[in-house]
Amino acid sequence: MAAHIEGRIVSLRKVSVTAVDQPRSDTIFLGSLRVEGAPVETAASETGAERDARQKASIYDQDISSTYAGKEEIERYKGVNTADVLKGMVNVFSGDARNGGALDPSIRGIQGPGRVPVIIDGAEQALTVWRGYNGASNRSYVDPSLISGLQVLKGPVSTRGVNGSTGGAVVINTLDATDILKPGRNFGIELKLEGGNNATNPRVPTLLTGQDYRTIPGFVCTGIGASPTYAYCDPSLRVNLRTPDDNESFSAGDRAIRLAVAGRVGDFDLFGAYAFRERGNYFSGKTAPGYYSQEDLPLNSHTFVRKLGLNYEPGNEVPNTSSELESFLVKSTWRIADDQALQIGFRDSKSTFGDILPSRIFTVDGPAFGNVQWPLSKVHAKAYNAEYKWQPDSRWIDFRATAWATDTVSDTYSSGGFPNAAADPLFGGDPTIVNTAISNSDNDRYGFTASNQLNLSSKLSFLLEGNWQHERLRSGDEYSTAAANGWRQLPRAGRREEYRINFSGEWRPTSFIKLNAGLSYSGYWAEDDFLPEYLRQQGGSISRPVTTSWSTSYQTVGSSFADYETYWRSQLAGFGFSSEDIEAFLPAFVADYDPNIPFNITHNGPDWAPDVEGRFKRADNICLNGSLSSVANYSGTCVAIANNTLVPITETRRKSGHGWAPTVSATVYISSASRAYVRYAEAYRFPSMFESTIGFSASINPLRDLKPERIRSWEAAWIQDLRPLFRLGEGQHADLKLTWFHNTTHDVIERSTGLMFSNIDKQMIAGFEMQARFDNGSFFTDLSASHMTTNKVCDESVATQLDPSRGRIPDCVKYGFLSGFLLTQATPEETVNWTVGGRFFDRRLEVGGRFTWYAGYDNPQLAEFTNADDCIGGCFLNIPYTWGEIITLDAYAKFKINDRFSAELSGLNLNNSYYLDPLSRSMLPAPGRTVRLSLTGRF
Repeated sequence: MAAHIEGRIVSLRKVSVTAVDQPRSDTIFLGSLRVEGAPVETAASETGAERDARQKASIYDQDISSTYAGKEEIERYKGVNTADVLKGMVNVFSGDARNGGALDPSIRGIQGPGRVPVIIDGAEQALTVWRGYNGASNRSYVDPSLISGLQVLKGPVSTRGVNGSTGGAVVINTLDATDILKPGRNFGIELKLEGGNNATNPRVPTLLTGQDYRTIPGFVCTGIGASPTYAYCDPSLRVNLRTPDDNESFSAGDRAIRLAVAGRVGDFDLFGAYAFRERGNYFSGKTAPGYYSQEDLPLNSHTFVRKLGLNYEPGNEVPNTSSELESFLVKSTWRIADDQALQIGFRDSKSTFGDILPSRIFTVDGPAFGNVQWPLSKVHAKAYNAEYKWQPDSRWIDFRATAWATDTVSDTYSSGGFPNAAADPLFGGDPTIVNTAISNSDNDRYGFTASNQLNLSSKLSFLLEGNWQHERLRSGDEYSTAAANGWRQLPRAGRREEYRINFSGEWRPTSFIKLNAGLSYSGYWAEDDFLPEYLRQQGGSISRPVTTSWSTSYQTVGSSFADYETYWRSQLAGFGFSSEDIEAFLPAFVADYDPNIPFNITHNGPDWAPDVEGRFKRADNICLNGSLSSVANYSGTCVAIANNTLVPITETRRKSGHGWAPTVSATVYISSASRAYVRYAEAYRFPSMFESTIGFSASINPLRDLKPERIRSWEAAWIQDLRPLFRLGEGQHADLKLTWFHNTTHDVIERSTGLMFSNIDKQMIAGFEMQARFDNGSFFTDLSASHMTTNKVCDESVATQLDPSRGRIPDCVKYGFLSGFLLTQATPEETVNWTVGGRFFDRRLEVGGRFTWYAGYDNPQLAEFTNADDCIGGCFLNIPYTWGEIITLDAYAKFKINDRFSAELSGLNLNNSYYLDPLSRSMLPAPGRTVRLSLTGRF
């Protein structure tokens, strides 16, 4: 790592360069430079607080967009669910934050499998979990109690050691010895105890497996279509929700402990940690539920959210939101020499949490939804990692290598069935109750990353880096054709590999200009391992319906006798009359001809066929291309009906792809305190395991393989160091960063109305971000805001097929098309995050607060397309859960009792707001006012 100061390259051996000579008149003075990494010889001496300060500074020092939260901030605001660790980060969210106990990150509106990887200590772990007709969640499991720092990189970044994707990456480092050891000490222990309110023990049901459903009163709903297979009325899953009167202020229903031990013996650092947290179902907020309590609206898929508060009443218990986390973390670092180090680590986390399929929250008797408690899901995640660094005093070698592996075994309630289900013996079924909701999966990943940086001269450096990973997905579930299976999905299984080789360089032709460029080559392959066995069970072949063309017909207005004869000939032919019968009966039908009464004559039009790439065009559809306007007496009625062909699948094929992607950027140092950069980058996102294997409501297209997504990203930013303006000294901060971004992703992988994956034309997302901070030691504040100017998806083929007869859906729509996944990935168009605080009594007391504001969901097209009286393109499949304006207030007070003990009191959602999180796939309102007290001892 190096910095250019007065035209020279100097090695940085400390966190910052604190003194330089007075610059010449022709030199741009860069001031105190802060760099991203720490050399091997200083890594051991850098404390956790110093590391966090360095990473915070990198937000303004690096020519990319990022945000960062350190150990104290994460522990202070880790909230109720794992997803809360991302709150307060500008343009960063997590999908389905209250259901599933994991991270599903969204960065600048980009979300989904493989688009935003979560990298923990160099290892990648994610499991795509099916959410029924509500899409899929890409879950990454991590224990917030083990996090020492969390960095979010935005866009297709090329940061060393980070295998990001089209949306960016979430980079998490877990605790190590530097977080525990005090300066100058070789042994340390940290014990942290926490207790919080706003939690109540879940009343987890006992499964009825093995019983005869006919012996369970009320098990089967009444009415047409009632069936034990679809047990919406199962009384064992119903609970009477606890009310605000049951929410005790000092309940300690949320409790946690963490013990960490670290030692330094010679050239070795040893570290171990144990963490445990148990929390019951939380209670929702009570204030400002107006958006969610609109009684005058009809109940349908588009209005469910706006009637949320009428079912989950404000302040009541929210079922299926409990969690229990138990984790172990072990690390060992060997400083082989002054310029070499090896670190190995192992992490083991067991998670038990509330989890319910979104559509199973609903009932068909009593309240529309809300009073259902399912059994708990379980996930066991293990991770192994080893990192080697060799950084000799040589311009040719700065080498790093990382090997890692993850093993995630999950038993989640996400298969599509019910915890208690049976078949109807009236139709030959078995009345014995079985669990058709549980889904097992075993996901293994292992990978390797290596890089070397060459500093060829004082102005030129190069980096060569390679990444490779292999993934295997298995399931202990067995496919069965039993009638009781209901909507149970097929168990996915497969293998997948991905690799990337990147070559980049940096050139500083002058003291005030820096140029960067790079080129990467990446590729993948994937193979479905369940499909061969499924084919064998089905006799060697299965079929999938695919729309191969559309039949068109239109009507004209007739008045003459000849027209009337033509009309009845077509009518009788449609009824199946033969030519002879038509001629025999025609006189009787035309006998009532009245020239004063017009009538419609239906004509068959040409089939609407796709082009060679399988895409349908408006110009080829007579209902949409305007050609019927020249037809005499055209009535204005034209109809297109899909022709679905059963396409046989008889074998499984390995899918693969590859491509080149460039990156280029230029930075101009305008003065000693300001600079600007512009950056262009491309990246590929190859089909994920979920998109490469057969399933139920999201499956492969047998006629066309998926192409990889390709993003073209533009970013420009201006950064200003405001310390001279405020006359701040060393260790004080004042920075401002303004960023513009514009991302266009082509061939976006999306689910079609036929429940198959396909590539759509493009997605365009653009906007502005502002980040600023000020800290003079006594007073500090951090402000970030965003404004999204564009978030739309374009595809002529999808738009025309959603409304093939009238063409009312434009080629480009806001957020995404109906029935697809992208529509549910919309994020707030305007956000503000503001932190402010002060330090008192020689920094023994710190008091602060956080204000968060999200603009409400705004998509007039959605209301237009999902109008119950005239639904366009589907009104029930994956309709997004919207949200109103969201305002939350958080605060904390931390007091250092003595050198060993400190206490902190924190409160989240102090205004007790009732709201639904953005990106929710399940209708579970967010937690209300929550207060936590923690006590930390360091020995």
